[in-house]
Amino acid sequence: MPDRKHFHELAMERLQETRLLILNGRYTGARYLSGYIIEAALKSRICKILDSEYPETGEISKSFLTHKFDLLIKLGGLQKLLDEEKQKNPQFAANWSLLSGWKESDRYNKVDSSSKPELEEILSAIEDHENGILNWIKKLW
Repeated sequence: MPDRKHFHELAMERLQETRLLILNGRYTGARYLSGYIIEAALKSRICKILDSEYPETGEISKSFLTHKFDLLIKLGGLQKLLDEEKQKNPQFAANWSLLSGWKESDRYNKVDSSSKPELEEILSAIEDHENGILNWIKKLW
């Protein structure tokens, strides 16, 4: 079963893969993969809260087998912190809004349904050192 370290590594690997897809003009794939950066980071936080591996089997796993950011935020005990950060930091709130609409079914998006400017904006929202989503989660994972 995946643990915190696994999800740390997975988030960073997905970030590298997203960058490569953007560099190679594969924007729809990069859009889809970008959500998994945040998902892996949030699941790492959940492992920290649970002080265990991520529950993939057993009765409890039914609650945790999700790709939905809003549920992962709640399971990671981050809802209040997220709301506070969005309230005090408008740039973070804007960054969050760029990714909060991501869903697993984005993998079915039509080829070329995303553009380079869109993906550069999403990547910036993820990576921004002061207001980025990934850096905010990293402080808590």
